[in-house]
Amino acid sequence: MRAVASRSLLPRRVDEQLRSLERSRESDGDAVTALRETVEAIWEVVEQAASEPGLDVSRHDARALLARRELIQRGTGRLSAVIGEGVASGAFRPACATWAVQRLPFAIVAGACVNWVFGLAATPSLRTSAAVKVALEVLRPRRHVPHHVPSMVSCRPASSAATMRSTS
Repeated sequence: MRAVASRSLLPRRVDEQLRSLERSRESDGDAVTALRETVEAIWEVVEQAASEPGLDVSRHDARALLARRELIQRGTGRLSAVIGEGVASGAFRPACATWAVQRLPFAIVAGACVNWVFGLAATPSLRTSAAVKVALEVLRPRRHVPHHVPSMVSCRPASSAATMRSTS
């Protein structure tokens, strides 16, 4: 039995841009270049999407809302794959690999979309170069972490009680 391909809610041009991005592979094994190119491509997709009438923020119907959500999810998925490949290859050594692969991509893509989603501007609020710089600061921390200490140790969230005590 053949699986039915899911149909995108995005306008055709935006969907095609995302499909192209999703098919792309890491740039010559260079994780930093792959990260930069992926963030730039996501910014281009967001700028294109912002000019699409079907995704206009003044539209509050379910289709437009789900299409904007799809854009964020697909962009996040591709960026997550690029960061995951960089972590696996050792090019990126974040303090918390799980957070870097699962949450950082969402923050970056949401940053590209925030003004557009709230109807403040038609272009991303953050410049691509700034987003890449911040991502690399997180993914390649300057402090030395001994090899025998797993990066997952710092992933454990502090308990809310401990956090409250430290902020009082």
